[in-house]
Amino acid sequence: MKLKTFSIPYLTDERLKYTKEYLQNLGYIYLENCDDADFAVLPVPAKKYMFDNINNKYVFYGAGDFKGFDYNKVNFFLLENAYLTAEGAVALLKETSDHSIYGSKILITGYGRIAQALQKILTAMGADVTVCSRSEESKAQVKFAGLKHITFDELQKDNDFDVVFNTVPHLIFTKSEIDSLSENVILIDLASFPGGVDTLYAKSKNINLIDGRKLPSRYSQITAGHLIGKTVHQIIKEELS
Repeated sequence: MKLKTFSIPYLTDERLKYTKEYLQNLGYIYLENCDDADFAVLPVPAKKYMFDNINNKYVFYGAGDFKGFDYNKVNFFLLENAYLTAEGAVALLKETSDHSIYGSKILITGYGRIAQALQKILTAMGADVTVCSRSEESKAQVKFAGLKHITFDELQKDNDFDVVFNTVPHLIFTKSEIDSLSENVILIDLASFPGGVDTLYAKSKNINLIDGRKLPSRYSQITAGHLIGKTVHQIIKEELS
């Protein structure tokens, strides 16, 4: 089956404007009326209501348990998106801090795709990077990368990090961990909702807490949109041609 026409019902997501551009440059034909199209492209994260008026066609969406093709599960999408997130995290830090990244003491909690991309960028910029992770595998990876490693228990000890990036998508920074942070720390939470920080307690302590979610759509809309288009095209070639 050859898919030729597509529709994007929710172009209010800025990234999808560039997804549209990317797919058109590949020869796909854009149709305003979703009913007439061969397939539809939805944003990441997709919501249930977005599927209500899409019938009898292929749907490509990002994140969720829906009928269709989840491009957010494709490995190269996740890897490239991790670098866009990491790059955005650095941009967010530079907007927030008056200090250089060079020489700053930076902690990254977690060591998944985003954390690994982030540590490479920060290390290349001369930061003093420490990683906090749980598994023995990640601990070995951190040490092989020449970085310092601590455990989550050590987050409760007094520390003097200038910046903390959290990538763990569940509550990591509770009262004990927050009390251990230096008063001038910048804490950037990159984890998906609900994040990894007790926000109410952090604010009561006047911690400089920054929401770092959805960074590709904030700093790299064109690249992020093209990446969605690239992934949709790849799925079509591999699974629907």
